[in-house]
Amino acid sequence: MHGLAESDRDTLRQLFRFFTSRVGVHFKRESLLIAALTRTRGQKRGEREQFDTLLLEHRALKAGAAGILRKLNQKPAHAADDGGADPFGILTFVKRYRGHLACEERILYVLAEMRLTAQQKQWISQRMLHV
Repeated sequence: MHGLAESDRDTLRQLFRFFTSRVGVHFKRESLLIAALTRTRGQKRGEREQFDTLLLEHRALKAGAAGILRKLNQKPAHAADDGGADPFGILTFVKRYRGHLACEERILYVLAEMRLTAQQKQWISQRMLHV
C-alpha cells in the first residue's frame, strides 16, 4: 500500500491513537472490576483462569496496538508492503478487540452482577470515574 498518502496515514494514526487511548481507560476500569471480583473469594479455579485470560488478552491487545502504531509511523516504502485489505492490521485488531468485549460481557459483567453487593458496585463505579 505504497500509494497511501501521508495525510491519509496521519488520519489513520490519529484515529488509532484516539481509539487506543479509550481502550486504555477501559482496561484500567476493567482492572478495578477484576480486582474486586478476585477479592470476593468463593471464586472457582476456572473463574481465576478466565480473569487471567482477560488480563493476558489486555497485554496482547496493547502490544498489538503498539505494533500497528509502529507500522503507521514507518516511512511508506517500508510499511505495508503486501498491499492487502488490512495492511496495518487495524481491521484485524478491531475484530480481536470486539471478541474481547464479547467475552467480558459473557463472563466479567455477569459475575460482577451476581457477586458484588450494591455498595461494592457503587464504590467501583466511583473509582472508575476517576480513571
